[in-house]
Amino acid sequence: MADFGEIIDGTFFLSQEQIETRKYGFSPIKASGVPTVYHAGDVVNLPYASGEVSTMEAIGLAWGAFASGITPS
Repeated sequence: MADFGEIIDGTFFLSQEQIETRKYGFSPIKASGVPTVYHAGDVVNLPYASGEVSTMEAIGLAWGAFASGITPS
């Protein structure tokens, strides 16, 4: 099972040179077991159950509602 924040699918692939020189070897993020960095289009493991939202998403939803005129109850 993937760890929290691990890239489970992406559109960026390391070149052979990057793999051989371990250019991203000190990164805590991994893609297919290889240390890497996040790139646009990556699918990241966020182990929330169905219907749950992250704290950041909840804050964003609350801010969006407030900006639309919906105040806290």
